[in-house]
Amino acid sequence: MPLFSYQARSRDGSKLSGEMEATSVDDAVSKLKQLNAFPLQIKEIEKKAANLADLQISFKKKEKVTNKDLIFFSRQMFTLTKASVPILSALDGLLSSASSPELAKIISSIKRSLDEGIDLTSALRRHPDVFPALYISMITIGETTGNLPQVFNELAEYMQKEQDTRQKIKSALRYPMMVMAVIGIGMVIISMFVLPKFAEMFAGFNAELPLPTRILIGFSDFMQAYWYIVMFIPIGMWYGFKQYVSTEEGRYNWHTKQLKLPLFGDLLLKGNITRFARSLSITGKAGVPVEQALRIIGPTVGNDFMEEKIKGMRDGVERGESITANMKRMDLFPGMVIQMISIGEETGSLDDMVVEIAEYYERELDQSVETLTSAIEPIVIVFVAALVLVLALGIFLPMISLMGAIGG
Repeated sequence: MPLFSYQARSRDGSKLSGEMEATSVDDAVSKLKQLNAFPLQIKEIEKKAANLADLQISFKKKEKVTNKDLIFFSRQMFTLTKASVPILSALDGLLSSASSPELAKIISSIKRSLDEGIDLTSALRRHPDVFPALYISMITIGETTGNLPQVFNELAEYMQKEQDTRQKIKSALRYPMMVMAVIGIGMVIISMFVLPKFAEMFAGFNAELPLPTRILIGFSDFMQAYWYIVMFIPIGMWYGFKQYVSTEEGRYNWHTKQLKLPLFGDLLLKGNITRFARSLSITGKAGVPVEQALRIIGPTVGNDFMEEKIKGMRDGVERGESITANMKRMDLFPGMVIQMISIGEETGSLDDMVVEIAEYYERELDQSVETLTSAIEPIVIVFVAALVLVLALGIFLPMISLMGAIGG
C-alpha cells in the first residue's frame, strides 16, 4: 500500500505532520478527517522501513510471534484501552511485560510507526506475517468507529477459541501417530537385537524351521543388511511430502484429500467449519459486509480447498446471490449449516445463526475427538495383537518342536 506524508491542522488549530498508508490521496484525506484533522498537504512518498530496527526485523526470515503472543497482546490492549489509556502509553506498558522477545520487537516497531503519525492499522500492516488480514480489518473497523476496546476483546476471544480448536485436532491426531511410532521403534529393536540371537540358536540345531520363523529371520537379516535404507525411506518420504505440499498445487491437492480421509476427514471438516462460522460471526458483529467478510475469512480456514469454495461463494454474493444458494452449489457444507444460514438470511439474524453454528460445531468437535480415540484404540489393539502373535509363533513354535525332539 502506498505511503503518504501529510501536514494537517487539528480541531484546536495545532499543526500535525507525519506519514500514513492509504490506497490513494482521497483515502488519506478521508483518514485524516476521521481523526478530526483538516489536511493541508498530502504527498505520496516511497515506502521504506522507519529505521535500522525496522530493517533488522524485515530482514529476518520470519517474525516468530505465536498465536499465544497475539492473544496476550489483544487482551492487554483491551484492558488498557478500556481504561482510556492512550495507545502509545498502552504500548509502552506492554513493552515491559511482553510475553516474548519477538513480540516486544513488534510492539516497539508499532510504537515507532505511531510516533511518526501513522495510524494503528497501517502500523500493523507493516507486519503481515504477524497480524493476519482478519486482525487488521477488525482493527480498521475499531479505529473508524472509535470502539477499539471491544474489537481487541473480540479478537482475543476469537483467537483463544481458534487455538483451542487447533489443539483439539492436534490431540486427536497425536495419539495414533505416537502409537505407530512406538510400534515401529519396537519392531526395529526386536529385528536388530532380539531375533538374531534366536536365529543363531536355531541354526545350531540344523532343523527345518516353521514358515513364521523363516519370515522373521528373513526380516531380521534384511534389517541388519539394509538398515540405512529402512531408516532413510521414511525420512525421504517425509521430506518429499513436505516439498510437495509446499507448492501451491500440492498443498491444494493435499487439503482436498484431507477432508476425505477415513476417521480423520470428518474431524478436519468440522474444525474448518468451526473456524469459518466463528470468523463470519466476528466480522458480522463488527459490521463488515458479507462479501468483504468472505474475502477476509477465506485464508483463516486453513484449507486451500475450502478457501477456494469460500472464494466462489464470495463471487456469487457479489453478483447479488444469497449465501444459502452459493453454499448449496459448493457441495461442501452439511445440510444443517445451510439450513441455519438460510434461516438467518430470511429473518435478518445471520450473525446470531453463525454464532450458533460455531458453538454447535465446537461441541461436535469435542465429541468427534472422543469418538476418534475410541475408534482407534481397538484398531491399535488388534494390530499390536497381530504383531505379538506373529512374534510368538515365529519364536516359540520352533522351540516347542526342538524341545519335543530333545524329549523324544
